[in-house]
Amino acid sequence: MDVNELSSELSKTNDRTEQIEKVSEFILNQKKIFNSDKALSGTQIFNEYQKLSSEDNSFPSIPKNTFGIYLSKISNSAASRINCQGRKQGYYFDRIFEQIEETTKTHAENDQEFEDRKQQEAMEKGNLHEKHLYPFLEQWLFQLDNERVADISSNRSQGKWANPDLVGLKIDNLFGNTEVEITTIEAKLTIENWEQWIFEAVAHTIFSSRSYFAFVHSEDHLNKIDADLKHYAETFKVGVLIIAIGASDYLKIQKKEQFQLTDENYKIVEYSPAPFNIPHVKFKKRFLKNLGIHEPKDLYCFGKAVET
Repeated sequence: MDVNELSSELSKTNDRTEQIEKVSEFILNQKKIFNSDKALSGTQIFNEYQKLSSEDNSFPSIPKNTFGIYLSKISNSAASRINCQGRKQGYYFDRIFEQIEETTKTHAENDQEFEDRKQQEAMEKGNLHEKHLYPFLEQWLFQLDNERVADISSNRSQGKWANPDLVGLKIDNLFGNTEVEITTIEAKLTIENWEQWIFEAVAHTIFSSRSYFAFVHSEDHLNKIDADLKHYAETFKVGVLIIAIGASDYLKIQKKEQFQLTDENYKIVEYSPAPFNIPHVKFKKRFLKNLGIHEPKDLYCFGKAVET
């Protein structure tokens, strides 16, 4: 990255943490500060930024004290590649951490590629797969008065267990302030291993107002569902949706035989309603940014609106 690219990156955000992290990473990389032996103090990094900003008026003005406070917080973040081994030890760009991150990301991508291949094979055979459920769950989200709805199952930017399959956004304006209520759905083909998969939906409550775990089940056998499922949902404050189909159709899914979900052969049952949750604004903001939503106008471009 050169100075012009840095300037371009800084122009895309008004978030102080992002600005200072981008600036500090740039300076540490430019000066090849890759280990603690060569670490720079916060003042040294700030002075380097002052030199850069004096040559480019588009760089944001950041007070020295603010720069130092944010840089200290950034170095303590598990997600940051800027490290500081202790008070007054200075800052450096941690390449080992970057390699660990890349390796973890590669493993996750390989796992996802395997899942994607399984899905593609199932779809080519005409078998029902998770992706076939999404359009019907999208309709359900619109019925809940979500203005924008999207399939984000292919999004890898949120981190492990933080990538819901579907998201719906309710957008309200109150005295000039934009309020967003986020509803997420984690969908599975069957109830199998629900004790594990429900915790994906639980993980989403950190940024969503309502989080659901959804799966397909025989409508004739809803009474046979493990009662613990509802207890888990109530305890961990998530909702449960069941895509209920006929028993003979459900048997086809279990036998991996061809079956197609249509508007006529299913209904969605809200087995356990999702209670309203007030997520931490930090994680809600991060989630929206990872979806490409940086300001209110982006909300109305996200996903799709109900067809009129």
